[in-house]
Amino acid sequence: MPENHVNFVYKLDGNVQEVDVFKLAPTLLALGELIQESNQEINPAGRQIGVNVKPFREGSFIVDLTIFPQTNLQHVLDLLGSQSVEQVKRLLEWIGLITGSGGVVGVVQLIKWLKGRPKAVDEMKPGEFRYTAGDDRSITVNAHVHQLFSSSRITNHLYQVYGAPMEDQSPVTDIRTYIDGESETEVVFDRSEVPVIREFVDPAARLTSSNEIVKEHIQEGVFLNPKRGSFEDDPRDWSFYRGRGRNDIITATIKDKEFLQDYAAGKYRFLSSDLLTVTLLERQIVEGTIVKKPVYEILRVTNYIKGPEQRTLPGV
Repeated sequence: MPENHVNFVYKLDGNVQEVDVFKLAPTLLALGELIQESNQEINPAGRQIGVNVKPFREGSFIVDLTIFPQTNLQHVLDLLGSQSVEQVKRLLEWIGLITGSGGVVGVVQLIKWLKGRPKAVDEMKPGEFRYTAGDDRSITVNAHVHQLFSSSRITNHLYQVYGAPMEDQSPVTDIRTYIDGESETEVVFDRSEVPVIREFVDPAARLTSSNEIVKEHIQEGVFLNPKRGSFEDDPRDWSFYRGRGRNDIITATIKDKEFLQDYAAGKYRFLSSDLLTVTLLERQIVEGTIVKKPVYEILRVTNYIKGPEQRTLPGV
């Protein structure tokens, strides 16, 4: 195997002769986008990963992964002392497409373990996050896994890779992913686990034992103007304008730790004309037949533009 290549295997088990090629094509496309976008999420200024897919057995596909050098000099350095293979393997471990030797919990494993949305997410120390499930179990993941887990695009791609091929009376019974020739890296996703990942990426309204319906919607690229901030890095009770009408004000909890730290350090001094672009979670709750006020969480602040300063006339 070339030094900067990884042969990753995506395998469908079951009566794969009956798999519709038109349904499988979007799955393979999602697999490529999952790997490339995860790499860009973790290494926005780093090298790209090339993805080529080819069948090698019925129902099995080799996904040839290659890190692209940015310059000819970089290519020479790669040949002299390449860490490309290990970089790609670590990325696959963080996504959860393979099992790592160091006991890393990837995004796939975290979704399967949570069996739904987390009850709480807490940063224990830099680079380490604790996830608490609905039954108060907890598990710790690293910052890279947390970053990928927080991206709705990444988790939607995961559903297309693992969940979609087993929906709608599909003959596929389970999906296996691993590094070719390294059986210890194998990850198995069983048909029985499809409802878990389906509900996670698109949580339909569900009725709880307390006669309560909860529905969550994550929207990226939402524009907001600040109305009221908080003291230091308190994440609660921030208010924003989504427009300038009486009903266009929302109160939100900010989950973006990096943004809160920058705010507490004085990097931002909000004016109502400042423009924030955020990833916004809206949680709707219906108790019985009564619709409660929506709850908002800002999962990430993706852009901040300073508005014009308000000037006062001398003597005013």
